[in-house]
Amino acid sequence: MALALYLIGTPRCGKTAVFDALTNTPAGPNFMTKGGHRYGTVKVPDTRLEALRDLFKPKKFTPAEVTFTDVAPPGGEAIHFGDMTPVLGNADAFVLVVQAFGEFDYEGKPLDPVAQVESVVLEITVSDFERIEKRIEKAVTDKKHGGKISEQELKLLERCRDHLAADKPLRTMALRDDEEKILRTYQFLSQKPLLVVANISEDRIRTGGLEALDAAAKERGLEVLQFCATLEAEIATLDPAAQVEFLKDYGLAEPARIRLLHAAYKALRLISFFTVGEDEVRAWTIHEGTHAQAAAGKIHTDIERGFIRAETVASDELLRQGALSKCREHGTLRLEGKEYVVRDGEVLHFRFSV
Repeated sequence: MALALYLIGTPRCGKTAVFDALTNTPAGPNFMTKGGHRYGTVKVPDTRLEALRDLFKPKKFTPAEVTFTDVAPPGGEAIHFGDMTPVLGNADAFVLVVQAFGEFDYEGKPLDPVAQVESVVLEITVSDFERIEKRIEKAVTDKKHGGKISEQELKLLERCRDHLAADKPLRTMALRDDEEKILRTYQFLSQKPLLVVANISEDRIRTGGLEALDAAAKERGLEVLQFCATLEAEIATLDPAAQVEFLKDYGLAEPARIRLLHAAYKALRLISFFTVGEDEVRAWTIHEGTHAQAAAGKIHTDIERGFIRAETVASDELLRQGALSKCREHGTLRLEGKEYVVRDGEVLHFRFSV
């Protein structure tokens, strides 16, 4: 399943322009519309995977994917987070688009990117606080009539409420694995990772001037990525060779879309492992710290259930040797058990029996 990144922001911040730039291709725009929201899926570029494709020349090549969603606020320009929790709760992370072009915002006030970030972060925090308050009130009432909410869950919700009351999003709260599991069902918005995209004009690519935004974001543990939507939309329509030359003219190493994808993986603590062969070379996305048996389940539940061993080798070692058989001869292709922690960029083959 593709990683789901939802674009949010204040009215007329350029959110839709950023979405268009992210989903543009040399063949034209690549998105679908459902329920007023726009969904565009893009491939995650990975030079290691591409090198493995060139080595194995498979019938099928399957990179990891990310789906960007341009959220359509019902009946207006502003997103009301409390009203849209059923939609926004499906996001793996939010991309907060901030207007960093022009002199005035959508209300005609002097442009203030820092205020935009603080406004959206506050709205998300308040939305979760209100939901938790209602849930606690209901739980206390239900308990008087024999309700079954556990004491652990109620105490956890009270901790979350106090954390939010101190103007702290839930993603900054220390949680045990069992507590994470409890909160997952609520889909609290402030628990989701947040990336900040500063939508800039072309003249700001070299001049900068976003020091205040960078500092404010850093205080909240957030990363800011500069993104010129008009320029990136143009870059996305070019073939790879033309893109390189175009980027050089602006002093850029790679398109902002790639930097955004890498930042999302980092924020969500995601890594990739690969499966290779004549039929298919494919990337699989897992969380850091995933054990081999659980990684096998990404491919198929039967493989996880019947897991015996995992054959594994680093992709750079496989590329250096040129064949799995040579890696086996040199002792770099290893057999690992179900508790083995998979590392980023490893090639895995699972032995199983069902």
